[in-house]
Amino acid sequence: MIRTLASVLARQAWFRKAVLGTPVLRDLAGRFVGGDDLSAGLAAVRGLNARGIRGSLNFHGMHATDPAEAIAAADEALDALHRIRAEGLDSHVSVKLTKLGLDVDPNLCLAQLRRVLDGAAETGGFVRIDMEEAVYVDQTLGIFEAMQDHYGAGTVGLVIQSYLRGRERDLDRLLERGARVRLVKGGYRESAAAAFRSAAEVDAAFRRDIERLLARGVFPAIATHDAGAVAWAQELAAQMGMEKTAFEFQMLYGVKPALQDRLVAEGYAVRCYVPYGGDWATHLVGCLRRLPASALAHARGEAA
Repeated sequence: MIRTLASVLARQAWFRKAVLGTPVLRDLAGRFVGGDDLSAGLAAVRGLNARGIRGSLNFHGMHATDPAEAIAAADEALDALHRIRAEGLDSHVSVKLTKLGLDVDPNLCLAQLRRVLDGAAETGGFVRIDMEEAVYVDQTLGIFEAMQDHYGAGTVGLVIQSYLRGRERDLDRLLERGARVRLVKGGYRESAAAAFRSAAEVDAAFRRDIERLLARGVFPAIATHDAGAVAWAQELAAQMGMEKTAFEFQMLYGVKPALQDRLVAEGYAVRCYVPYGGDWATHLVGCLRRLPASALAHARGEAA
């Protein structure tokens, strides 16, 4: 419900104006969103790189409703790849297949994804395909595998969500083919049949997957703001004799920056997911859900 409402609101010019005109919301949007356009997103990545943190740019949004929207999203990803190289930035590009038109026409989506990956191959860039709701998992896996076969693991990677009940099979499938995997707990509202619902179950599944990914993965990416999971991954990597730069911790732009900086200071590789433009309200709402009430109250107090 919240995600749907936020997605609808994000498309409304009056809502953007209201957010930018409200001090607390404007400050929060500035903290968690790279900006309204690619230039702003690149500036956010430049700031991260100055702190020793890599970026992953995403023209935010999902579920394109017409071909023009899907083509525009692919254009954004292509522009990002070319400008990342031109400006010497350290950043990947992330895409969602539904934003590239998967709901409109799978062939349209494939054509746009190939355009993006052709650009990545040309620029030496890397594109991460985000995993979306459970109903898209099998389709996304099939598309990813075809793209990896054609472009190689150095050009395209995928996300796996640990809260999905069938993900162990999917993770094994990807590890066997040498895919570059970004592991997340998962953030969509799913049925109990599709996903674990309790925090304890999700945390346990995530830790099991971290262990398997570190043991068998190709430059694993562990995406979490959970300090306990971070410590668990650090301990496992040390036991396995892994170099601190042989894997990445990934986090959202603006979420727990102190933890990000501490990990960099300790010698670990860190990458931040930087959304910009598009339906950024859905991302803002998701970030607000990760903040304790005290942090939101603090933000209100600073804006007053």
